[in-house]
Amino acid sequence: MRTLNLTLIWLTMACAALFGLSAQAESVEAYPDKLIKLVAPYPPGGATDMFARLVAYNLQKAWGESVVVENKPGASGVIGADSVSRAAPDGHTLVVGAVSLHTILPSLLDNMHKAQERLTPVTTLANLPSYVVVPASSPAKTIDDLIKMIRESPGKYTYGSAGPGTSQHVFPELFKQEAKLDILHVPYKGSGAMVVDLLAGRIDMVIEQGPAVLSHIRSGKLRALAATTKKRTEELPDVPTLDEGALPGFEANTWFAIYAPKGTPAPIIEKLNKQVGVMLKDPEVIAKLRAQGAVPMHESVAQLKELEKVDTAKWLAVIKAGGIKIN
Repeated sequence: MRTLNLTLIWLTMACAALFGLSAQAESVEAYPDKLIKLVAPYPPGGATDMFARLVAYNLQKAWGESVVVENKPGASGVIGADSVSRAAPDGHTLVVGAVSLHTILPSLLDNMHKAQERLTPVTTLANLPSYVVVPASSPAKTIDDLIKMIRESPGKYTYGSAGPGTSQHVFPELFKQEAKLDILHVPYKGSGAMVVDLLAGRIDMVIEQGPAVLSHIRSGKLRALAATTKKRTEELPDVPTLDEGALPGFEANTWFAIYAPKGTPAPIIEKLNKQVGVMLKDPEVIAKLRAQGAVPMHESVAQLKELEKVDTAKWLAVIKAGGIKIN
């Protein structure tokens, strides 16, 4: 009798497991079955917004379900990320974020750290090279000129950022630390206002991503002195990297990725990852990314988790060495 009861229990458990797997398979097969909301946690017009809209358009075209972009700016991206982290974990609410949101701010802000713990990686989208840029009126014609100029007048020169804790903040901090420079940080509420002041010569340098500065560099209003990537970029092949000259070993990359609320079923995550991979092979999508100076970047969930881990450790070391804090 006892053996019969155990057999019935095992059969019941097996049936429940099979039913659960079947239900999950049907759920994934049906996904998406309603509108997908893609949150861009910064104002319209920036790189994150551009990537979000590109993804939204292509997912909607591929799946036939509406995909909308919702801009939720504020607190260096924390407000938008936090809202997604509290959403239903069903794959219908996602957030597009950059390296700063997922590997820098969690070390600076407790609320972003908690939000990050409630998010799970989905897929990378692109890598966006950054450049050391000065006004055309700057006496610095090369990166060596700039370093020498700043060293000779400690505390005199300034660099702008898109806000505390952004890549435009910590990349120059790494530059400062590697080159042993004393240069003042001037934070802005986004790249737009920062570039306006750079063009006017009110700040002396920035380390900024391509979309915000490439047109001004090409028009001669700004001057790119170095790229922060390991290899020279296709957009500005004559601009040397910091690694090849002034600061061997220097590398600072801005990658963008999609995250979902923690608890989102793995098959849905994989379905999203796979579809983004298909999108990033589309010649039209590649051309649009290249036009913004971006390099398509598709990696697995495991690879994204490792990238996040490595960059979090890297930028935490920079934050500690620079005594960076956000009030």
